[in-house]
Amino acid sequence: MVNILLIALGIFLLIRGADRLIEGALGLTRKAGVSELFAGLTVVAFGTSAPELVVTISSSIKGASVGLGNVLGSNVANIGLILGISFLISPTKIQKSTVNIEMPFLLIISVVIFAMIMEGNSVLTRYDGMILITFLLIFMAYLYYMAKNDQQVRKQLVENEEMKKVEKEESWAKIITFSALGLAMLTIGGELTVNNSIIFAKSIGISESLIGVTIVAIGTSLPELVTAIVAAIKHSDDIVLGNIVGSNTFNIAAILGISALINGARADRPVTFDVSYGLLLALILLLGTMLKKDRKVGRGLGVFLFSLYVLYIIISIQIG
Repeated sequence: MVNILLIALGIFLLIRGADRLIEGALGLTRKAGVSELFAGLTVVAFGTSAPELVVTISSSIKGASVGLGNVLGSNVANIGLILGISFLISPTKIQKSTVNIEMPFLLIISVVIFAMIMEGNSVLTRYDGMILITFLLIFMAYLYYMAKNDQQVRKQLVENEEMKKVEKEESWAKIITFSALGLAMLTIGGELTVNNSIIFAKSIGISESLIGVTIVAIGTSLPELVTAIVAAIKHSDDIVLGNIVGSNTFNIAAILGISALINGARADRPVTFDVSYGLLLALILLLGTMLKKDRKVGRGLGVFLFSLYVLYIIISIQIG
């Protein structure tokens, strides 16, 4: 009974945390003069991935095996589960830059990590880490360029008196507080939900392998999932997509790159299937948006992506 109450508390914190984080991100767009897409690619994406980065770096320093499977499985869940559900909730108009730059960049880095995993037999060397960090720096440079470009557009709009009023009403203290509070609530809520779900699942006789590919796998993406659902309900489409594309890029380039650079990264289980499936989903996502002339992604792609995620879970259970 206690576990069920803690799960409910965790879910409540996740939802409230996601709401606070999105409000903070939207405040950033108004105050700093950047787009919602930029906020999704940076504050939301990096923020929801930050706890995983800390855990991975800590494991690398201690010389423990790094959960490559969890990181790569999280990327699969981000596209298949999260974007699948988000597109079902709210058909999304994709920004031109996302189709032409951000998604292709994610696909390229997915190919790179695929090649590294296949060549190194699920082991990443320090040299691999250097390459991934280079991709991270390129991505950060692109984000800087995007921010500067957004601000130039904003300057042309700020002459509007109503826009000036909105800027004055926003305060950095409120934006930072909302963002930090949202991230804290997401982290605590995610931990409460996952840990107590595992205890409850074991108490009713569910096998550890099934728990591993369901509760644990989805749990690593729980902050992104709840944030995306809340953003989709609010029709903040750019935050939804920016969150996932940015988070997946950050997971590969930063989390795996930094852990490999510190001490090399050895997988705690075979990850060939996970990295292959992640690459497939990144390709399908890009093709699914490129083939739409109006760049509007409907529920059809959402159903397809979600179905592929269900298939991923089934195959993962079969291969153990």
